[in-house]
Amino acid sequence: MSPEEVTDLRRWLDKSEGLADGRPFLGDRRLDAIMDVMLEMAAQVWVLKRRNAVLEGVLAAQGALDPEAIESFTFTPDETAAMRESRAAFVSTIFRSLAELPLAPEASQQEPS
Repeated sequence: MSPEEVTDLRRWLDKSEGLADGRPFLGDRRLDAIMDVMLEMAAQVWVLKRRNAVLEGVLAAQGALDPEAIESFTFTPDETAAMRESRAAFVSTIFRSLAELPLAPEASQQEPS
């Protein structure tokens, strides 16, 4: 899913009724956040798998793919820096749901004293 699609889905969920009325779906907002992380990660992995398959297919069809070159490839220092920035953005996207959680548990989810 693109960031815009995720935003649209969250907007729809916020406006909907029933299970998506803002109450925790799994009974605890922290569990919901973990589920959000898992779903987001699964979506990201699928996008990468699909794009990689397309790229490898196109390169192989053109005779431009050498599997040994892929395995022995090394990034330049500039490319390494760009990959670090990309990784930070990726991690931020994947763990956004956990970052949005309040630091303290909600009063309704605390153990009775």
